[in-house]
Amino acid sequence: MARPWVRLVLVLAGLAAIGAAGLVTWSSESRVRAGAAALRQAEEAGGRAIVDAFELRAAQQAYVAIGQGEDFWFARVTALGNDLDEVLAIFKGHLSSPDAVAAVDEAAAVMQDFRQVDLRARDFTHGRQLAQASDVIFGDGFDVTRKLTAAIARAVTAERVATDGATATARQREAIALGAGAGVAAIAFLLLLVPGGRREAAEPVVSLSIEPSRLQVAADALDDLNDFGVVGWSAKAQPPAAEPPLVDLKAVAGVCSDLARITDTRAIPALLERAAAALDAAGIVLWIADPDGRELSPILVHGYAPQMASRLGTIAREAANVTASAYRTGLLQTVKGDSISNGAIAAPLAGAAGCLGVMAIEMKNGGEQREPLLAAATIIASQLSTLVGPPSSRTSRAEAAG
Repeated sequence: MARPWVRLVLVLAGLAAIGAAGLVTWSSESRVRAGAAALRQAEEAGGRAIVDAFELRAAQQAYVAIGQGEDFWFARVTALGNDLDEVLAIFKGHLSSPDAVAAVDEAAAVMQDFRQVDLRARDFTHGRQLAQASDVIFGDGFDVTRKLTAAIARAVTAERVATDGATATARQREAIALGAGAGVAAIAFLLLLVPGGRREAAEPVVSLSIEPSRLQVAADALDDLNDFGVVGWSAKAQPPAAEPPLVDLKAVAGVCSDLARITDTRAIPALLERAAAALDAAGIVLWIADPDGRELSPILVHGYAPQMASRLGTIAREAANVTASAYRTGLLQTVKGDSISNGAIAAPLAGAAGCLGVMAIEMKNGGEQREPLLAAATIIASQLSTLVGPPSSRTSRAEAAG
């Protein structure tokens, strides 16, 4: 990748992938917030409608109460009915679920039935036939208002279920977009590190070869020449040591390829060993989330004693360490090493349903500060996540195995 325009295209592709993932996430979050706001307004309107329905029932029952003025309660019921009609109209305007809209339409139809029952109750009350009026109010009137409150409550529940489903779908779409954007960006930036291309021929250098045995020069004179920048035949002059490669892409590709073809989980420890060699890591611990997503448990270790997995215990989701932070955020986390301890990388195992676990890596030689190794760890963790599966599928597999 020696040509500048190729490097520019790769950089732009990586940035475009990150930008597209961010745009999808932002627009999805905007829709989620709008849906949550609409749900709050619908719940407020539904609660007000239920309160009005109970007041409507109590006001109608006052028709047959001793010492009450019937004209006052007739007017009160009429006002409450009109107010309830307006509240139901507002309530319906905040709904998006077809089931919730159908429930509100049913409540509006029940209001028409209530008015027919109320008309009969008023006729009996006006004619001082209080026994018949009581039968209508406490019989048909009670049943109608009960159906009214039940329809309103059903509409609120249907809207809440629809909003929760839309939110879950949006979260899944965000996870897919972020994973795809991160994968494309990682591949693009890794390609920038691949040496290749045709190099320009260096200008020929004319040198004079003089055998040291035929040129008698004192050692002190050679040292003086070296002090002035002239290279002599000093024993101290040594060729520069070749720098180690940044990352063995062939080894990383081999690990990912074998992980994709794995059929027996007993082969995973050997692949973790190869991954540790490719990453120049001292050890790897594979943490997997429980079905509820509340804590992480170590299921495989490499580079440590076999009993280490049982000694580590579990890590709570809200714990203050890089492993829990990588699980919560779904982002790569690092800890810089020092003269006493090695550094560490926590690479999330991200899937379509969210973060499924974390691959914790103990790095040697400051590897946690080398971008190529961080990208390689991200790639291996992404491939490992395909073997884990969502928590629900892990639960069902465990039940089937039991």
